[in-house]
Amino acid sequence: MAFVWIPSLKIWVGKYEVTNGEYRKMKPSHDSKAYEGHSLNGDRQPVVYMNFDDAKEFAQWLTQEDVGHLGGARYRVISESEWLACAQCGDGREYPWGSSMPPKYGNYADSAAKSALKNAFSGRMGRRVIDGYIDGHAVTCPVEQSGRNEWGLYGMGGNVWECCASDGSGSSFEAWRGASCVDYDPSFLQCASCGATVVSNRAFNFGFRVVLSR
Repeated sequence: MAFVWIPSLKIWVGKYEVTNGEYRKMKPSHDSKAYEGHSLNGDRQPVVYMNFDDAKEFAQWLTQEDVGHLGGARYRVISESEWLACAQCGDGREYPWGSSMPPKYGNYADSAAKSALKNAFSGRMGRRVIDGYIDGHAVTCPVEQSGRNEWGLYGMGGNVWECCASDGSGSSFEAWRGASCVDYDPSFLQCASCGATVVSNRAFNFGFRVVLSR
């Protein structure tokens, strides 16, 4: 796993969302399944069907695995305020890439998703796409392809919704942040947008990111 030092927060932040391959080091049987026939299960795709308890368990397990090398630090789920700081790169931007649409990077609902996900985009209530935007990914993409921001972090916009803790203890859930590969509404894509879905819920576009801190 790779981490990026964020001086303003004084913590190491996961460079990427936690992947299937990383999560399966703890739970080899985990299955991220597929969405409309498109696999979400690649080793470098973000692990999904996660809730806050899953994320917290992984952070605790990882701390125990590395405890002899951490010098008293520990892994935990990123907090909502830390996530927001990382998404805005310290300048208060409206979206993870800046302050205007369409996105400059990320993994959101584009023409690739529309052509591949027939059921999701059909009918009166079907999803829409972002006009003028193409990322080429129908569903979740390998984390290295999810868009790098100015702080060197990937996937702060789209790919999967990331569960966030309420504070730096990492002990309780606050909200979901960042939108996902099937989202298109600008109000969902804003840094300030958050999902307050029930903490126990799991979905094909729910994942997480960890940080290393004291």
